[in-house]
Amino acid sequence: MTRIRSWAGLVRFLTVLHLFISVIWSFYSLKIKRLWHSESWMKARQEQLYTSQARRFRDTAVRLGGLLIKLGQFFSTRVDMLPQAATRELAKLQDEVEPVAFQELCQVVESEFGRPGSEVFARLEETPLASASLGQVHLGSLTDGTPVAVKIQRPGIEELIQIDLRAIRRVLDVLKATTNLARRVDVEAIYREFADTVQAELDYINEGHNAETIARNSAGDADLIIPGIYWEYTTRRVLTMEFEEGIKITDYAGLERAGVSRKAVARKLVQTYVKQVLVDGFFHADPHPGNLFVTPSGRLVVLDFGMVGTIPPPLRETLVKMALAMVKREHLQVVSYLKQVGFLHPHADDELVARALGVLMEKFLGSGQKFLNADLGALLKDLEQLLYEYPFQIPADFTFLGRALGTLYGLCIGLDPAINFLDEAKPYLAELTRETGGLWEAFRDKGAALLGSLVELPILADRVMRRAKRGDLVVKVPLHSLREAVEENTRAVKFLAWALVFGFSVVTSAYLLVNNLVIEARYGFALSGLLLVVILTKA
Repeated sequence: MTRIRSWAGLVRFLTVLHLFISVIWSFYSLKIKRLWHSESWMKARQEQLYTSQARRFRDTAVRLGGLLIKLGQFFSTRVDMLPQAATRELAKLQDEVEPVAFQELCQVVESEFGRPGSEVFARLEETPLASASLGQVHLGSLTDGTPVAVKIQRPGIEELIQIDLRAIRRVLDVLKATTNLARRVDVEAIYREFADTVQAELDYINEGHNAETIARNSAGDADLIIPGIYWEYTTRRVLTMEFEEGIKITDYAGLERAGVSRKAVARKLVQTYVKQVLVDGFFHADPHPGNLFVTPSGRLVVLDFGMVGTIPPPLRETLVKMALAMVKREHLQVVSYLKQVGFLHPHADDELVARALGVLMEKFLGSGQKFLNADLGALLKDLEQLLYEYPFQIPADFTFLGRALGTLYGLCIGLDPAINFLDEAKPYLAELTRETGGLWEAFRDKGAALLGSLVELPILADRVMRRAKRGDLVVKVPLHSLREAVEENTRAVKFLAWALVFGFSVVTSAYLLVNNLVIEARYGFALSGLLLVVILTKA
């Protein structure tokens, strides 16, 4: 039996590894194909690849389950990263998780409580309410008739998780070796945090405590429902909670039939996460559609607290200030905070990044300011240079916050495409500022910064003038871009030279073949093949 399981585990490992490597290669190979295709063909082919690879990922995830389901659900809401055709394919994963046989789950219940499930619960329906990647939820009732939702862990899921994590580990090794991903992202820290979070999700006792923490933090919010936990019916692999009926948050037709305002739901989502992130410092990190419901009265129901995130007070204070600066459109101040939290390289050009943020924030978070096409075009050229020299970074501490906010963004845009995130957050942040004395603190910070600048300005001016008089004033121009451009041109010249040699070899071989010099022609075509391999390698 152990040998059979080991063989099945090896097959799964290789299948997951092959899936990721194939997807990566399908897009990477476009770099080679672009040499002999037009840009319009490339664009069309890329769109086709997004759809076909998303469908391939979805089919494999449904067949294998485990972590692939979670990854697919995450990317299905990233409308800012993937085209609509791809997200539509992946969104089907929300409803395509294959359920586990009821009898297998009953064995898990019996193993956890030491007695048959029929003695633990008065009723447990065979048809699941929801089937997720790690567990399955069934409607049941306690001995006193109280309706409950019983979440039961999939049998053998811990072993599958370990196999998938090993496969993802190998994929990350390949990405680090073939791309510049490691320069932009702390891959090791993100992987460790992801693995730790998934392991925590397998402990339903921990999930119950997470739910109670968020329930306490939101006790004063009558429009937010966090189901209570029945601890006497909860173990590490079985979680029993209050049953709450609701409409799936992406069931737009159902919301409209119930008379629920989609705009109000989107606004409630934004307000809930502003509080959880900036006030509580403890947030629900898995807000995909399967975990969010709306009651007919418009109250928001949040489920599944296996994946949560925490933000320490010092970082939370900085995020509050950054959010306030965003609301006030103080883009230079936002850049300063981005550097503080590690999102931006310390040597990035503040003015240029601030201009870029002005466009990006209004495009994705607001709708207030208008920009001329000429200004936008010039900005994008500058921004391309900026990102080339000073790439943005993704600190590992923000992995799951970024995931949650990215998912939330997709949901809110789906509910209300015209939502203005900055304006929706403004009243809450203003209240938060009054409660914490942030107005005086902001005034103090700005005053200190201004005073420091006034003190330093004469000193800096005098220093510059003295150097100018001595002829020692030097203007430093970063040569990074120039050096890269020279290297790129050198590569292009070499590539052109190899291409000319290849073309000459093919033409010569064809000429020999036409003149019945078959043997010489074969050698020529063989040489041409070797030259082609060299060209593709250097591409």
